[in-house]
Amino acid sequence: MSIRKAVSAVLAVALVGAFASAAVAKDKHPGPGNGKPAKAPLVFTLQPDPAANPEGVAWDPVTRSFFVGSTGDGAIYQGTIGNPAVGVFIAGAAGKSAVGMKVFHGKLYVAGGSTGTITVYDIATKAVVATFNTGAGGFLNDLVVTGHGDVYVTDSTRPILWHVTRAQVNAGSGTPEAISVDPEIAYQTGFNLNGIVALDNSKRLIVVQSNTGKLFRIDVRRNGGRRITQVNANLLPGGDGMLISNGRLVVVQGGPPAQITFLKLRGHATRAKVEFVRTDPTLRGPSTIARARNLFLVVNADFATSQKPFTVVGLSRHGNH
Repeated sequence: MSIRKAVSAVLAVALVGAFASAAVAKDKHPGPGNGKPAKAPLVFTLQPDPAANPEGVAWDPVTRSFFVGSTGDGAIYQGTIGNPAVGVFIAGAAGKSAVGMKVFHGKLYVAGGSTGTITVYDIATKAVVATFNTGAGGFLNDLVVTGHGDVYVTDSTRPILWHVTRAQVNAGSGTPEAISVDPEIAYQTGFNLNGIVALDNSKRLIVVQSNTGKLFRIDVRRNGGRRITQVNANLLPGGDGMLISNGRLVVVQGGPPAQITFLKLRGHATRAKVEFVRTDPTLRGPSTIARARNLFLVVNADFATSQKPFTVVGLSRHGNH
């Protein structure tokens, strides 16, 4: 979601969320497990308080740490599973913002929200190794890095999927490719494309449109070509960050109600069925999710109330692999 505009966006989907939740209520159950109760959630606190709401999260298996971004000044926080305090890793600055983020091969990729920028950091040195500018008027919300190193970034206000190649990242700069998603994905008032994942580390992508709750599959081809089809699935209003876990599509919904929805993809990702939904009292306007060892890390962006301190919740993956 966004910084100030996200508040109205969350409120706008609240009524729709109530109807959608009722529609999938029959699918709610604790999910597959072995009968043992899940461990109590861990709560990680961002210290000091970020300049504005946190949003993105990414896990780095090499340093065994996770990163969280601040939408207000682009500060990057770093935490570990064994420490409840999450401290500043890279200081923020005026005119910067950190929204969606991913870790790939020792680098941290960050979508810059309304700044229109994509920034790549070297985790070992904290240095900026690549920057890309998509211009004004958009909101770069989430991104994915495929197994080949291609970067795809959703734009919530412009009907465009941005593409940066591995060669451009290695070069440190370049002009991002603008892949139109119009007219297949009709942009509306509020926040549109948001979370994004790649299927099998390929150029087959799944995206969620937050304000409508629709899922789409985008098959990217050469020279700007693409094929876009809507996934036959329950609507997921307020859908935000996503990941693929154990063959399921996992979607964070900020709410109300705040929940994480697990869907089984079928028919080459042309269909998806809700298998179960997870809720927890520790979730407060959740935005994005990352898988870290035996946990799902979920950021409490809390755009609706901005209650401090801001936190990240570690939910046990027990029974929801």
